Amino acid sequence: MIVVTFSGSKGGVGKTTLAIALSIVLSPSLLVDASSEGGATSYLLGDAPPPYLSQDPAGSLRRVELFDGVPLFMAVNRGAIDPGRVAEFVRGLNEFDIIIIDLPALTDIETMRRYLPLFYIADTILSVVEPTQPSILTGLKRFGEKRVVVALNVPRPLPGVAVDTYRRIVESFARRHGYGFVLVPYEPAITRLSPATVNVLNYTSPSFDKAIASLARLIKNK
Repeated sequence: MIVVTFSGSKGGVGKTTLAIALSIVLSPSLLVDASSEGGATSYLLGDAPPPYLSQDPAGSLRRVELFDGVPLFMAVNRGAIDPGRVAEFVRGLNEFDIIIIDLPALTDIETMRRYLPLFYIADTILSVVEPTQPSILTGLKRFGEKRVVVALNVPRPLPGVAVDTYRRIVESFARRHGYGFVLVPYEPAITRLSPATVNVLNYTSPSFDKAIASLARLIKNK
């Protein structure tokens, strides 16, 4: 079993949409929505009924029917979770080869500390940043001896010069610390993701598909 914990220091960097895309590429897999807002749950199932991960981890598991019959399993959520309880739940799952945990934005030290149990159980931490100064300054972190992959995600149209400048900074940081690095280009189709339009993932660009495939390879080759 491979556990991947998604980390991001601010909202809007595209962490949840990347977690969903990667979960689908690696299916059959389990996507754990650990955010109190339930962003991944809303994207894939809309107003999903309880029980939620915050209430009953085992009862939160659902099967999501995707395009072409691809199976994706999900722990749906609304409300604040107990990270320690969820970590124990994930440790006890043996039926999934890949488990992807989508955390909320870790905007301060206290929030980071609260979610440490879900970092401890990770085989790989996938750190998502966007090509802006605030995201780079707060998002590039060391994670001790953990295996880390940094994804520089472009969640909206940005000037190519800016993307290239931040790419060099992030790639240099990743190389210096022995981390994996992938640049994920802006993908208009992914912005239309919803329960009714999951099939937009059939129409993403070759450059986006290549980036997601690169992330998948880095995760599977733990």
